[in-house]
Amino acid sequence: MDEEKIIEHMMQIGINKYESKAYISLLKRPGITAYELSKLSGVPQAKIYETMNKLLDKKLVNIIGDSPTKYIAVDFEDYLDNYKKSVSKTIKFLKENVKEVNANDQISYMWYFQGRENIVNKIHRVFSNSKKFIYLECWKEEYEFFKDELKKLEEKGIEIVTVLYGEVDEKIGEVYFHEMEDMEKDAIEFGRWFTLVSDGDESLFAVFKGSKSQGIWTENEAFMLMAECFIVHDIFLAEIYKKYRKELDREFGPNLKKIREKIHIG
Repeated sequence: MDEEKIIEHMMQIGINKYESKAYISLLKRPGITAYELSKLSGVPQAKIYETMNKLLDKKLVNIIGDSPTKYIAVDFEDYLDNYKKSVSKTIKFLKENVKEVNANDQISYMWYFQGRENIVNKIHRVFSNSKKFIYLECWKEEYEFFKDELKKLEEKGIEIVTVLYGEVDEKIGEVYFHEMEDMEKDAIEFGRWFTLVSDGDESLFAVFKGSKSQGIWTENEAFMLMAECFIVHDIFLAEIYKKYRKELDREFGPNLKKIREKIHIG
């Protein structure tokens, strides 16, 4: 048994180092005095009585007898169950109430994310908050990755609209396929871009490029409008290409290549 690891994890739930040492020592030797516990646990005598009072407050120990006072440890599983219930109630209260504080004067921040895992976790949270619609522009790799989650959202009645780079076997909601000429080359060089707007409340833009993956999340209305315009613009192009592909290819080249070659942005 690695006591240092146990102490480290106990500290993560608000039990300090001295309290953890005293508690673990009481499990080994129940029914001893604070003086004896100080010697056994390594908690300094000057700190042992303060430590025991804190453990009593946290309901982690009980007193047996008073001449002299002796202590026993309370079952830790019971403590953890009570702690979990308390934390769950606190989280529920904070989720329901903190957003209301100063809501009228709220500042729209941008949060920056590094690494695929952090970005994916934030996307999961945005999806879980969605109530009405999700607008997406992404590559087939990310679409397949989030496919099951998108299916569940559609089943709940949430509108899903996607501009997609690449072909997939299964479409969820409305899907508009982006022209792919030279796109895969750009994705290799710059990363696979991912744009998400949810309910007009949250927006996220990310670039997936291995260890260099980066993302931005915000509730800023200007950023959200820019993201929506980006997606809507590509929907317009997808629909125009469905009807006028031959004419567009003849005039401008595949995927408007003649125009793109003149532009040196991005």
